[in-house]
Amino acid sequence: MVKKNIFLILNNVVCELYRCQTYAELGQFFLPMLRMLIPFRYASIMRREDTEARIRLVDPLCIPAAFAEAEQNYMRFADDDYTGWLNCCRESTLFRESDLVGEQQRLRSTIYQKCYQKFNVYDSLQYGIVFNGRPLGALSIFRCREDGPFTSDELFLLSSVGIHLNQHMSTLLDKMYHRDTVSGYDLPAVAKKYSLTSREVQLLEQLTHFRDNREIAEAMQVRESTLQKHFQNIFRKLGVSSRWEIMRLLLEGNSRS
Repeated sequence: MVKKNIFLILNNVVCELYRCQTYAELGQFFLPMLRMLIPFRYASIMRREDTEARIRLVDPLCIPAAFAEAEQNYMRFADDDYTGWLNCCRESTLFRESDLVGEQQRLRSTIYQKCYQKFNVYDSLQYGIVFNGRPLGALSIFRCREDGPFTSDELFLLSSVGIHLNQHMSTLLDKMYHRDTVSGYDLPAVAKKYSLTSREVQLLEQLTHFRDNREIAEAMQVRESTLQKHFQNIFRKLGVSSRWEIMRLLLEGNSRS
């Protein structure tokens, strides 16, 4: 039986999840609350993106924010991930990474050495987010060796939260995709035309809500210096020199060549 105090925390986690109104808010509000239920050192949520070439995970939401470095590196080496099948499952899947492969294999893998070694990650829980047979992304929580192993009770708690995460993330992503195409800003078309990265598209989405740099940096969980680098890359690709020129380009219906 789940102890009463754990049940109350579980209820608070689920309530906080449903309060999230955007995909980005899952990283701001849901993940910190989840940490109260299942202690961890790092965590991330990534959404699935289908391209003509392959299926991949993009747009990492991380706590702490510095852990985004690991997940950004993961996107570079995702083809070497022996858990990549998780992104293709038509049903939600939950496992401890240590149950899947031995310690030496994990610690010698390309993914570990290129992405997670710097953060002293030892083990992880991986949850494939799926709704009605549609893979949506993955939730990953990580511990270092001194944090101790994930328990069977914690797997049960995460699977209980996952039932709600499946449904609500589907709602948030559908709302995000719908907003991109009906709000007057066809961001997927802009991304394709100008070869924008997923993070650059995320920044454009924030701009369409007329948010300032501080608000954008908080939503994207990056430092303002990193945000400025994203802006400079977008300016270069779109051939503009200010955020107002970006907005004008979007409002003109992406007609600029």
